[in-house]
Amino acid sequence: MNKAFGVQVTVTPPGTQEAKTAPVIVVAKDDQDAALVAAEAAGEGAQAETMRELTEAEIMEHGLDLRDHGSVKALPMLNL
Repeated sequence: MNKAFGVQVTVTPPGTQEAKTAPVIVVAKDDQDAALVAAEAAGEGAQAETMRELTEAEIMEHGLDLRDHGSVKALPMLNL
């Protein structure tokens, strides 16, 4: 069964030295799968770190469907 995870994604665009960080929510099998899904979604040069598993209340708050493996939802701010 899938779970929801808060993941921090860091991307360094080609040709720049300044990395950009974004918080996302990922539906995945486990924390490693969540990091992989987030990094792949962000593209080349992305690294991802799973922060924690979301609670049932947070899953409902963000309207996540745990049957939708690999779905990624961006957050406006890091609050994980």
